Amino acid sequence: MYHSGNRCYPPDKTQDNQIVVGFHQTDYKAAYSIAENGFRPSKSGMLGAGVYFATSLDHTEFKANQYGTYICAKVDLGRTYRTKIRHPALPENYDTVYFEHERSADEFCVRNLGQIRSWIIAIDQNPNERALKKVDTGRLPSGNFVEDRLDESVYKGCFSSL
Repeated sequence: MYHSGNRCYPPDKTQDNQIVVGFHQTDYKAAYSIAENGFRPSKSGMLGAGVYFATSLDHTEFKANQYGTYICAKVDLGRTYRTKIRHPALPENYDTVYFEHERSADEFCVRNLGQIRSWIIAIDQNPNERALKKVDTGRLPSGNFVEDRLDESVYKGCFSSL
């Protein structure tokens, strides 16, 4: 799958059970854990508890707290609550909270892990150096910020249905 990093594909109108592509960025340790055990929902956040995705790869650069790997996922939005408000009062009967960002950097949070239909992990061998310096990530002995220390056998099956 090819996706231009600066191209965003937000749904024009969110419909129940709409399937979209979402992007998630994290560090290699968390990616390894996701590859072994699947996603773990956050306990809180701007849109409540769940797993967060951006609608563009580039948007993960300023949303992510950790860097080095990208995850591209096919996500079923289920019943979707759309908002333009940060930290909204969240209704109980929705599967996804979709935040319409003022700069078109939309993101969404899914509450149920079953909504994440399939995903693939890509390791960034040349991450955004400025972003890594900002979070005070030092260079490794090799001189790189990130090295692929993931066991490729963990990924078997990840590529089959995206």
